[in-house]
Amino acid sequence: MQIFYLFFFLTTILCSQTDNWWVFFNDKDCDARIQLSDRSIDRRLQQKIPFDIHDLSICQNYIDSLEIDGVTIRQYSRWFNAVSISIHSESLLESILAYSFVKKVQPVNKIRTKHKTFLSFDNKFSKHEERSGSFFSYGSSFNQINMLGGVDLHNEGFLGENMVIAVFDAGFNQAQTLPIFENLWDNNQIQDTYDFVDNDDDVFSGSSHGTMVLSTMGGYMVDSLIGTAPEATYMLFRTEDSGSETLIEEDNWAAAAEYADSVGVDIINSSLGYTILYDDTLNSHSYSDMDGNSTLITNAADFAASRGMLVVNSAGNSGNSEWYYIGAPADGDSVLAVGAVNAVGDIASFSSRGPSYDGRVKPNVCAQGVYAVVADLDSTIRVANGTSFSAPIIAGLAACLWQAAPELNNMDILNSIEQSAHLFYNPNDSLGYGIPDFHQAYLANLNINVEFSDNISIYPNPFQTGFFVRSNNDQELYIDIFNVMGVRVFSTYIGAEEEVFLDQLSKMSSGFYFLQINNSANFHSIIKLDE
Repeated sequence: MQIFYLFFFLTTILCSQTDNWWVFFNDKDCDARIQLSDRSIDRRLQQKIPFDIHDLSICQNYIDSLEIDGVTIRQYSRWFNAVSISIHSESLLESILAYSFVKKVQPVNKIRTKHKTFLSFDNKFSKHEERSGSFFSYGSSFNQINMLGGVDLHNEGFLGENMVIAVFDAGFNQAQTLPIFENLWDNNQIQDTYDFVDNDDDVFSGSSHGTMVLSTMGGYMVDSLIGTAPEATYMLFRTEDSGSETLIEEDNWAAAAEYADSVGVDIINSSLGYTILYDDTLNSHSYSDMDGNSTLITNAADFAASRGMLVVNSAGNSGNSEWYYIGAPADGDSVLAVGAVNAVGDIASFSSRGPSYDGRVKPNVCAQGVYAVVADLDSTIRVANGTSFSAPIIAGLAACLWQAAPELNNMDILNSIEQSAHLFYNPNDSLGYGIPDFHQAYLANLNINVEFSDNISIYPNPFQTGFFVRSNNDQELYIDIFNVMGVRVFSTYIGAEEEVFLDQLSKMSSGFYFLQINNSANFHSIIKLDE
């Protein structure tokens, strides 16, 4: 049996001892520096995000002081001002705590796996009717893109060019040789790789999970599989050890996120997550920890978002299990958590449910994760199940949307995706805000004047507090405005060759409204944005 799904929801028992620890420092009272690439700095400046102490490097003399016999430094975190270490004996902790610059030490819990959840796959394909005029011949991948408005967005010419996506996963076996990635390699679109587990550059052995995840975004096989962002640039980072029995993968994730920040990544796609249940309740990850603030990995994800990156994470595959809920870091308040639906938009039974423990809408949105079309290692394609695949489908289209609206910041993109979803006004714990429409999100961010006809103009559209309506000839106009439920919210009158400012929607929810002129059969969409 081939195992393709590595979104880990591990039900585990805490062992009594651990040899992995975080050491947190008191300050950065040294010659600390900001070591960010030009692209990273440009991203921050464009989004008007100030530099702060979290961007400064850790004091090197603190690190040097920990390099003693019996201590191995595993990872570094300037965001947390800490290092992750392995020790040969817990007696060394007394010496470490004696340093004046050490604030505290915290265990990285060692765990013993009771079971891991995997999903089966099926080689059947859903039948889709691909409309003529598409930019690509999508083949079987048409539906998973089209249901999100992605085909229309591609037809606008937005394919992810100049956007950088970091993929955090358990390995990218054969991604350097499969024909489906030939375009990426030929066009130098895979710009960086690093294995944060083994601390080397080889990510192309071991698990093929990341290979399939990457194919949903960057794959290019005409008439079979086109990824959602075929022209984006990718960085491939292994953070998960599929055979691991420790939670150091959370440390690896945090280290990868900091590195992604430093090299100028725009979007992080992570199809990994953790929901750890311990017999030791003092150290247990429980549903109450899914509050956006309690786990290290979620804090790292929110840090990444605070630096201007869009973090897209699988919601999880626990909908059929005892755990049931989303995991970390999908619980982050700045993380776009993605659930899974089938080809017609019904929630997948395995898709992890919300809300977050503190009551926020989770998952944020959903995409196809049942019979999602992915690359196979025999140079063909197959279908697979899991939020591991719905998340990167969303991440790729997010890159295309951001390419189309580069003036927006990461949270603007996240909000635009949510607001375009079909349940935005009535979210639930299964689908969140629903299935987004990226083409509508694109249109909503076009700040253009719309000439509805020779008789009327409206601007700006989209608007925030109000908009101008102008009659362009000697005809009087009667205008009705309806919400998405078809309810008339107000009516007004425009005199011949008159221009008026309408602010009646200023107190209403953001989203789509529809304008009708003189009781005609035609309705024209107008879009209200958050103020």
